[in-house]
Amino acid sequence: MEKKWVTKQTLLMRAQNKDDAQAWEDFVDYYKDFILIVLRNFNLSSTDLEDLSQDILIKIWKNLDKYTPGRNQFRTWLSTLIRNKFYDFIRKKNNIGRIEACSLDNESTEHLNTLSESDVEDIIDKEWRAYLTNRAMKNIEPIFSGQALEVFNMTLNEVPVSEISAKLDITEGSVYTLRKRFKQRLRAEVKRLRDEIEF
Repeated sequence: MEKKWVTKQTLLMRAQNKDDAQAWEDFVDYYKDFILIVLRNFNLSSTDLEDLSQDILIKIWKNLDKYTPGRNQFRTWLSTLIRNKFYDFIRKKNNIGRIEACSLDNESTEHLNTLSESDVEDIIDKEWRAYLTNRAMKNIEPIFSGQALEVFNMTLNEVPVSEISAKLDITEGSVYTLRKRFKQRLRAEVKRLRDEIEF
């Protein structure tokens, strides 16, 4: 199973100590993918995507010790930071008259300039939920037999129960049971991750 921290809050507290390089590495390992997933929604070039994700990680590193658990959820703090850095990026490109010099094409530029604050919030919220679900799936996959995972994946692809049953040579009752067990464990893992990350 994937490496787990004692709690994400403990990791966060460790990462707030700028002298704890391992904690910062673990933190980046955990959150970099989420940041990249969010930024991909903005149709940035690969260069701008990488530059902006690095800028965001640097901003987090510089400000992480200012985050106070309990004042708001870490996810809210992180989302605000991503949103603000994204808008800084757009303003910088527009204000210094280099929008055409930036590595964005016309379609991407138009797309970025039409995004409202609520659009950005919606993107971050949607991607956060998807990110947690995908992370939970990776965490629980080793627990289940190949059949349970196959049943769940086929169910996600809207394959009828009778077809799943025939293809895997199991009863329809077994399909329902395996699907139910997997969904219950997935929900529990998503909840566990939320409790650890969204404290």
